[in-house]
Amino acid sequence: MSCPLSAILNDRDRSPQPSTPLHSPDNEVHPQTPINSQNSGHLHGESSTQSASYGILPPFQLSPCKGNLYHRRALSSPTRVPALPTPPRSDLPVYWFDGDPPSHEMDFDRFNVFTALLKHPELVFELAKCLSLEDLISLYAISKDFHFIVNGHYTTIILSQAIAKAPESSEIFQYKCYKNLCIIDPAARENAEIPDKFRCVPSFRWLRFILHRERVVDEIIASLAAEVHRLPRRASSVLKKIWFTMDLGDNARRIGLIHNKKFWTNRDLFVATMFFIKLDMRFTDPIDGNGEMSLRKLLLAQRSLSSLLAALNRTGVLNELELLQMYVRWKYKPAPEHRGMSIVGVPPEEVGKGHLEGWGLGTRKLLRPDELVMRESVRRNLDFHKRYMDMMVWGYIDSKTLEDIPADKPVMDDETTESSEEDTDPATEDSEGEPGVQAVGQEDAVVG
Repeated sequence: MSCPLSAILNDRDRSPQPSTPLHSPDNEVHPQTPINSQNSGHLHGESSTQSASYGILPPFQLSPCKGNLYHRRALSSPTRVPALPTPPRSDLPVYWFDGDPPSHEMDFDRFNVFTALLKHPELVFELAKCLSLEDLISLYAISKDFHFIVNGHYTTIILSQAIAKAPESSEIFQYKCYKNLCIIDPAARENAEIPDKFRCVPSFRWLRFILHRERVVDEIIASLAAEVHRLPRRASSVLKKIWFTMDLGDNARRIGLIHNKKFWTNRDLFVATMFFIKLDMRFTDPIDGNGEMSLRKLLLAQRSLSSLLAALNRTGVLNELELLQMYVRWKYKPAPEHRGMSIVGVPPEEVGKGHLEGWGLGTRKLLRPDELVMRESVRRNLDFHKRYMDMMVWGYIDSKTLEDIPADKPVMDDETTESSEEDTDPATEDSEGEPGVQAVGQEDAVVG
């Protein structure tokens, strides 16, 4: 990198200076004698006659007020640390170009990689993206400098974690829909939509919330696949949309959401119907099920899909008492003489309240997700009843060879998987007729 002389010369240096012949004995410069402040008189404002006795000097010694170019850059380096002591070089000649050691020499006894990273916020973002949630929270609580950097870019760090670890959940369960999981911006930035108020940003609670739901949905699909009830790859996003619909506590918002064709597409309704059928097949299995279709209605009437996962993994609803308590909370109507009394351990204020709007605060019956999907498919004239048999056998028969898929084979071949992920034409998918549904029925990808 070239440096112009104007960067190192001052006005005095650029003015003409008298000089003597280079080969006169008075201006001879010995390489063993360093040029210092005593034998370079003109550098300190002495007469030009004394300065001329040294002839023409290198440009680096003509501007002591500006200093050596490398030395000036070393002093302004943001990563400059005290240089290590250098051994004496008495056996070597000292020349005018011998300067300080390079600034990139570090004191490795004091060097800390985390402290060095904190000087570069862009690297802190990448570090925060790679950390687990628990490590990120611990580091946020321990390090004061890291705490201040995160507070200055709170939304960026939280969303980068969410997009990297749960992209679908971060898109479906948007933080603006869960105000109780948000906090006031630590940087005190104003709200662009509401004047004179600070904006709300996603918190670590929201991040933990979507990571939990991502894990629960994956385990539900894996639990069904372990019992050979396979689902398409699209089922992951569909289950999250079902869960988001369950978060709404009144019929008006649930019906308005299910009518939204951009959120609930025809393909989503088809996969949701297939999921409900697979649940019934799992609960009514003649060997491992020992249940009935009412169990599906009971579990989908809860406020969360965590109850469904507990029933599938046999970590919850393990006996008749737990099942009876869940039913009593849902829609049991006690006899007049039993009102105001505790029934099978359920408090009287919770008896029969689970099927009402607001989970007991309203008076009208709250529609379940399976009821909403069925009504919406009828409203759109999708004729899903003609494909119930296809939904039942899907995942058991290979569409290419027409042979049974082995129970230990979780996923089909790659060609079938890739063809199933291709989206249909938007006009076909949003149409009211059956072509869009037929396209969904051709999906061959399997999650197991």
